[in-house]
Amino acid sequence: MSHRPVLSSLLAFVGAGLRPSTALARAIVVVLAVKLVAVAAMTAYQHFADQNAAVDAAAVSRLLGPSSRP
Repeated sequence: MSHRPVLSSLLAFVGAGLRPSTALARAIVVVLAVKLVAVAAMTAYQHFADQNAAVDAAAVSRLLGPSSRP
């Protein structure tokens, strides 16, 4: 099995992201780039500040609701 078709499709996908052809595509690329930077910044902050997300069983229960088991 040749990997050339997979690589060429991945290169085309990346190329379309780097050179969007319409205004909507450009806006989508900008929003996704901003989201990526925000997630990277949050991850770096948590890593370097030695912070952990405060999640316990009560927080999960509030988010998901009570368990359906009797």
